[in-house]
Amino acid sequence: MNAPASRATRAPHTVMTPAEGSMVAFDDRAGVPATIAAVLSFDGPCPDVAELGARVDERWSPLAALHRTIVPRPDGRPRRPYAWHAPGAPSPAARPRLVDAANGREGLAAHVGALLEEPLPPGGPLWGLDLLPGDNGFTLVLRAHHALLDGASVGTLLRALSDTPEVLPPPAGAPPLPPGRWARAGAALGSGRSAFPPGRALGFNRPVDQARSVAWAGVPMAEFEAARAALPGARATVNDVFLAAVAGALRRVVTDGASVRAMVPVNLRGPERHDEIGTVIGGARVALPVAMADPVARLRAVRDAMARTKRRYEPGGLTRLIDVLAVPAPGAAGALIGHLLGSPSLWNVLCSNIRLHDGPLEVAGRRLREAFVATCLPPRMGFVAVLTRYADACTVAFTSDGAHRALAAPLADAVREEVATLASGALPVAGP
Repeated sequence: MNAPASRATRAPHTVMTPAEGSMVAFDDRAGVPATIAAVLSFDGPCPDVAELGARVDERWSPLAALHRTIVPRPDGRPRRPYAWHAPGAPSPAARPRLVDAANGREGLAAHVGALLEEPLPPGGPLWGLDLLPGDNGFTLVLRAHHALLDGASVGTLLRALSDTPEVLPPPAGAPPLPPGRWARAGAALGSGRSAFPPGRALGFNRPVDQARSVAWAGVPMAEFEAARAALPGARATVNDVFLAAVAGALRRVVTDGASVRAMVPVNLRGPERHDEIGTVIGGARVALPVAMADPVARLRAVRDAMARTKRRYEPGGLTRLIDVLAVPAPGAAGALIGHLLGSPSLWNVLCSNIRLHDGPLEVAGRRLREAFVATCLPPRMGFVAVLTRYADACTVAFTSDGAHRALAAPLADAVREEVATLASGALPVAGP
């Protein structure tokens, strides 16, 4: 017997992972856009938009993951459980659009903020590329739904678009979940323990509004490397320095709470999945030592906390929370994780560290000068911080909602100053 026509012609659907589903839940359940943006500023003459489109078609069309869309309901909202429609064959890439934005930093910030305010429709396309000409070069802005791409995916796409495509395996991710029902139950128990003690909402953990603002500050990688040596007899990681600098910035700029817990996204790909496009992340929960006045003491506290986290969370723990909650109901887990990501009982602020590429890159002979990622806001985080590492520079970007717009630039500048303070060795005397 033949299947009904509607069933026979139905495209194959794939239930999303909890990490992907949590991003869709931002849009669907909380009404918060899950749009992220990668800002890529180049030296050299601006390419013709048709030239750029041909290159994007050539390099990105074969990447089937880019052509996925979210399975919608008849009313246009995402179908539950959240699922992907994955075309059987690659489709042509979306055409870049030429944007006549106001010149300069303010115009770019306004454009990126406007992109982050706009949700991307479930039926797609879930990404787009803008070309912004400038007086001293040009800028590409990649916007995407966070369910489709995470920070590591942006690096993969950037390298694919460059003149010398290379693979950059990230550091080894968290180990795979142990097989077997009891082993997975043990991992889930470890995840539950890592969520305690619960935190509390701070002044910037109210429901976010619909406006978005972006501010960023550049920090030479050399300063991060020098700051890593600020601890006597020990060497911190770049991420330790970043988290300690965020703690110092919050101490300077935001004063409504000494106990701040940060969500630190973790790339779960591992070497065997280094170039996978998607959202393949977990999260660690870390207390930021905002109450400490001494920058070195803050760095030591962060380093010790991260070391404990790494020991405690393998193979279970909060790093694996998203994956363990996928058993046995992957569809429902996305909505649950979406709720947890917006809960101040778990964390107050997100601090993401993205490694795009270690060396300089060129696209059609134009050198990439600066790159950073601005991410979406969870439903109850008035601002988030992202460190983007590219070549010999780092860029710290803060995304905020409208109510916290005035904090974004001071926070970015304060992080830069905190790193410089640790790097200089001229550290202030500890005070109250």
